[in-house]
Amino acid sequence: MSKKIVINKNNGMYLPLFNLKGLKASITPFFGGSLSLNHQSYLLTPTSELELYHNTYGRNVIFKVNGKLYFLNGNTLRQQDDEINYEYGRLYQKVTRKNSLFSIITTSFIPENETVEVHYTEIINNSNEKLTIEIITNTLLYGRNANYLRDHRHVTSLLNRVDLHENGILLKPTLLFDEKGHKKNDKIYSIFASVANVKVSRMIPNVDVFLNGGTFNFPKGLENDQRNNVKDGYETMGAIGFEPFVLSPNESKEFVFTLGVHSSKEDAVKESTKYFNKTVIENELENVVKTFNEMTNLLQFKYINNEVSELLKWVSLQPVLRRHYGNSYLPHHDYGHGGRGWRDLWQDLLSLIMYNDKSVKNLLFNNFAGIRIDGSNATIIGDNLGEFKADRNAIVRVWSDHGAWPLLTVKMYLDETGDIDFLFLKQKYFEDQFTHYTYKVRNKYNEDNILRSKEEVYEGTIFEHLLLQNIVGFLNVGEKGFVKLEDADWNDGLDMAKANGETIAFTHFYINNLRELSNIIKLTNREIVVFESLKRLLFNEISLKEYFNLVANFNDKQVIINKNDLIKQLNKLANDKLAFIKKNAWIKNHYQAYIDNNANFSDTNETVSLTGQAMALLSNTASIEQALKISEYTKEKLYKKHLGGYQLNSNYNKVRLDLGRAYGFAYGHKENGAVFSHMAMMYAYGLYQYNLVEKGREAYLGVVLKSLETNSNLLGGIPEYFNDQGIGMYPFLTGSATWLLKLIRTEVFGIKLNMGILRFEPKLSKEDFINGKATIKTYLFNQYVTVIYYNNSNLNFNEYKIELIKINGVEAKENEFRDINGTVEIFLN
Repeated sequence: MSKKIVINKNNGMYLPLFNLKGLKASITPFFGGSLSLNHQSYLLTPTSELELYHNTYGRNVIFKVNGKLYFLNGNTLRQQDDEINYEYGRLYQKVTRKNSLFSIITTSFIPENETVEVHYTEIINNSNEKLTIEIITNTLLYGRNANYLRDHRHVTSLLNRVDLHENGILLKPTLLFDEKGHKKNDKIYSIFASVANVKVSRMIPNVDVFLNGGTFNFPKGLENDQRNNVKDGYETMGAIGFEPFVLSPNESKEFVFTLGVHSSKEDAVKESTKYFNKTVIENELENVVKTFNEMTNLLQFKYINNEVSELLKWVSLQPVLRRHYGNSYLPHHDYGHGGRGWRDLWQDLLSLIMYNDKSVKNLLFNNFAGIRIDGSNATIIGDNLGEFKADRNAIVRVWSDHGAWPLLTVKMYLDETGDIDFLFLKQKYFEDQFTHYTYKVRNKYNEDNILRSKEEVYEGTIFEHLLLQNIVGFLNVGEKGFVKLEDADWNDGLDMAKANGETIAFTHFYINNLRELSNIIKLTNREIVVFESLKRLLFNEISLKEYFNLVANFNDKQVIINKNDLIKQLNKLANDKLAFIKKNAWIKNHYQAYIDNNANFSDTNETVSLTGQAMALLSNTASIEQALKISEYTKEKLYKKHLGGYQLNSNYNKVRLDLGRAYGFAYGHKENGAVFSHMAMMYAYGLYQYNLVEKGREAYLGVVLKSLETNSNLLGGIPEYFNDQGIGMYPFLTGSATWLLKLIRTEVFGIKLNMGILRFEPKLSKEDFINGKATIKTYLFNQYVTVIYYNNSNLNFNEYKIELIKINGVEAKENEFRDINGTVEIFLN
């Protein structure tokens, strides 16, 4: 479903375009944004937030109308009052720019099977007179690694070699410039263009010749022609000019240009010129829309109203975008080199599980190969399956929460499938130079990054990997007795308390994980086998420090653990720590969340962190009485409806060098008190778990409804956060999308699965029903199922119970299922 809006100013909105061939773009209604295949291969200049208002180096075309210059991007003085109508869908945009003389209608998308970006334009004469028009493309071909936007910018232009086609300019740098080791370049960057029944009159691939002493807004070399005089070693301009033509009133002319990244000139020509055919464009655009709509249909909701239901289709697409973009390539995500972080990897898999993706089991299995034997892990995942790196910036860090997330994801997989045998598959461990939770290094290690014992590759069960990360994370405590914060936890902004910082928030999480591991063991008849040092650590025979020393030069044998002993020990560790946290971290009406680098609790009776409360509720470590107090106090202190809901923390009114960079940010921005969607969703999830449905609904719907407001400047989905003006920031690539989907599916619609057994336990409010119906379409037991709740009496949560369940029209005898298909109708009364 497309959406149409009127654009009267540039609010910095942008849309992602991509395909499964790896081409990734951001594009604005003013044709700004970037286009790349990966971090090494940017065709258009890398784009950050401010470049959204500075389209000089983006996609552009000059239309010379009766001798005056007009731009596709509207970046001329005479176009500032143009009428702009913007249509967009999944994933394309259509921009209509109109003035008294003419209209330019441009449709932009990336096809499914070619690494090209296609722009189809019609220029229409709106006047009562004939217009003489010339068209010349005006797009700079950047053609290099994003790092060289300023580092060696000129030097890398010396590598440029240009080749021409009758309708295209192709740039192939000789090398991938890298002072650590230059490599031969195999990528070709291209622009191709065609005007219906009009010949190319000139090409200007040299920026200096194109500008000719002018500027990008006022180029003076538009009449130059370099087709017989191409010079290499210069910045490359994608300037293809066409002969003049005349448009009569109401007459139109079609124009196409493509931008592409290819491995050969033959591919570039074939894949680009293919789109000089209008029928091909229409068919390919239809395929793109169909494909992305099918992706959003994997999990559908029809409830509350049509606007919310449509927004949730964009939310369903967000995890897909995140898997392909990682945390890079979009203007606000102007950091990193592609790839995803460890935490992202596990949380993104939650959506794949809900989508019934057949690759989930293999992906889960391979991810465990990123864990080190000391319980830490590689923090960046490469583009290839099983490829791990220490960190994106070669700064090795330990996030205290990293060990907690894999179990959450695996537990969801087990619940959906009942595949408990997965826990007993054997997987290797990651090894590099770092030992002792990365505090020490060694000179000798296996360069293939695979751990060995006595020269044999060591493999442990998936359960062993889970046990290892959780017990090390749990026991890695500071002086106050809570989990060490290390270099940060979920909140990357808490990165300046490594010496004495502690995370009470994730102490809750690890407590619950030990309980979950205990419960899982009870359900299996398999032997529990682990390496010897891990068993000794589990049963307090050695300290964590001694453990790190032992496994730094790993040489262990495997031993069997008595199941009952392990269950008892895990529960004892969890229960003792739970009693400790309730005694030492509870302040009258909320939980402390952190200890700073001065070894002081970070909050008082007057300040509160949402993370500390969310993790307590999410982990079921708070009592019912505490949960109620938390919900009331947190709303009083942090809830701001006009900003989208719950702020991340109170205003500490100082730069907290004792906690991290977050508190150098202005309050209400990013990790310092913004309405942070990810934590808001997890907090809402926790509230629902305690049946605090009204407050939970308020928490997640605040973000959803704010995302729908025009002044949030969002085109689709939910953002990473809302700033102090209620503007959505870092759109499209946010893990909060997965948590929102999981929250609505599991808690609101009550799709409750436990080790392959399904029960329906809805927590729908009466406002969630449309004419007495609320519908979810989701995969259950490998079948695409429609579940419809009927609330004909307009009852609220806690006023209804399930009266009747019908499966394909046949009454079900009980609310417990190990298989299901078709349509499920559930009647509430």
